[in-house]
Amino acid sequence: MHKRFLPSVLLASLISLTALQGCKKESSLGVDNDKVVKTPYSLYVANNEGWLMNSTDGERYNSIFPADGYAPHLIVTSGKNLMFLKENLHLSENNGKNFNPVFRDVKKFPWQTMAYDMPAHKRIYITSNAARGVSYSDDNGKTWKEELSWEANLPPAFEVSSFSGLGNGALFCYSNFNNVLFKKDNEGAAWRPVTMEGLFPVDGTAYFLTSNNNTLYLTDNNGIGGTWYSEDDGFHWTRVAQGDLPYYKHYNCAASPAGGRSFLVGTDSMGVYRVDNGRFVSATVGLEKNTTVYSMTVKRNIYKNDVTRNYVFIATNIGVYRSEDEGRTWDKMTSGPMNGKYVAAY
Repeated sequence: MHKRFLPSVLLASLISLTALQGCKKESSLGVDNDKVVKTPYSLYVANNEGWLMNSTDGERYNSIFPADGYAPHLIVTSGKNLMFLKENLHLSENNGKNFNPVFRDVKKFPWQTMAYDMPAHKRIYITSNAARGVSYSDDNGKTWKEELSWEANLPPAFEVSSFSGLGNGALFCYSNFNNVLFKKDNEGAAWRPVTMEGLFPVDGTAYFLTSNNNTLYLTDNNGIGGTWYSEDDGFHWTRVAQGDLPYYKHYNCAASPAGGRSFLVGTDSMGVYRVDNGRFVSATVGLEKNTTVYSMTVKRNIYKNDVTRNYVFIATNIGVYRSEDEGRTWDKMTSGPMNGKYVAAY
């Protein structure tokens, strides 16, 4: 890949071993065997100049790939392979030392779930310019194929725009073109349409899927149609009360930090909103005014005493933030040369 270095970012890359410490936060979560991490997470973030970094604690960052002047649309992993999407999808088999283009026919949408790794299917899926909008890889992203396994008598035209999966192994994809949800029960099953009840999209909406182990969510990127959830594999849908979530602001990203009906939405210039008692409330404690959230990811540490803790990370216009309380409050994890606009987190 062509690399065009910007002086300020190059300087930051050169001092990454000493200055990329982020902002170390003293935790108030108590002291016991939770100091010893048995299964750490791996966080990847990238800024708008294409600088890709990795952290296993959210506080210290390693430079993985230097700035090349091209912002990534998303970051995703499958198995031990790391991928990012710029003009094309690029893959590294050595944690970013080298990237090579592996797929050039991606259909781009402005949300993370246009690509989805589904270990239960031994596949990773991505939106593409294929006839029905789906391509997949069964070798962790090295090679790609058009998805041809669909039930007969489907709508004559649709365009899959996002994916998400559940803990039962079922994978779902959604088409904004005609507001149709499809389900794939397992690796060998055909995609089949789901009869959705309760969801009433209005003109101008652009929904994208997210999920946790047992709940599907549809969130309108255009900020018109709100967020809906289903707890029965997409059959019945209920709208989350709008509450304080503003209309006509882009809802750029969303995530469920603790399963069930816990849910966060990252917005354009209005920070984060979370669901509290069935309605959205502002969750901007610790964020600067007019923060734009471009990407959001949930990470989990499993400690020696088998306690699991969830951390939410957001990529924003002014840096990377972390929440240790499911999105209620935020701490900035970047400072100095690491400050700036971050557009992707995974």
